[in-house]
Amino acid sequence: MSEKKRVLIVEDEMVISMELAATLQRLGYETSGQVITGSDALSHAEQFRPDLVLMDIRLQGEMDGIEAADRIKAAYDIPVVFLTAHSDETTLQRAIAVQPSGYLIKPFRDRELYSTIELSLHKQELRRRLRPQVEVPLILTGELPKSVPLLLMNRNWIISGATERAEAILHVEPGELSGSCLESWVDILPGEEGEAIMPESLRMKTGDGDFILVTLTLGLVKGPHDRITGYLVEISRRDTPA
Repeated sequence: MSEKKRVLIVEDEMVISMELAATLQRLGYETSGQVITGSDALSHAEQFRPDLVLMDIRLQGEMDGIEAADRIKAAYDIPVVFLTAHSDETTLQRAIAVQPSGYLIKPFRDRELYSTIELSLHKQELRRRLRPQVEVPLILTGELPKSVPLLLMNRNWIISGATERAEAILHVEPGELSGSCLESWVDILPGEEGEAIMPESLRMKTGDGDFILVTLTLGLVKGPHDRITGYLVEISRRDTPA
């Protein structure tokens, strides 16, 4: 039996927090903790490293949920799902800017919560498996080489550039990949007992709706002071005869 995923609840309405904890238990998750401020959420994330954070946007104290989520993601790479009763455009745009794993408007149903959590955990697992195991500093000068199937991504895995060769392999129009997240193009096929195996289980979606089997070679892009500024991924097809 797989280990239960641990979820941190950040909610300053105690009744709602208790209801969420009961719902999570009913859905098969473990509550990592229940806190009411952004600073407490940061401290808990540092100490206990939950698998996911359910974060109310409006919190007590100087730090709201959006700022807390941004700092938790940057420091600990933990996915955050926003919970809020406020769906105004300004709040929504601020929330989108920190790239949350999900966004739920109160009140929501158990099934909505479950689906959002599972999708967030799946995306996080995909990022973990795609993340380079060996850090390879890369220096880019000028444009990406056209003859190599490369994707250039920022630190949030958002594609910022692609070579003509990569676009040809994926059957997409020039510029179509830019602004999309890598995980939206990658799918993991289950291995034995439902576990994914790298890299043989990877496939990528194409612009015409099909899937191709691929091996992805990843590296880090580093800037001044050895700071990670993004990622490069080279695509190699595995279903093309040598």
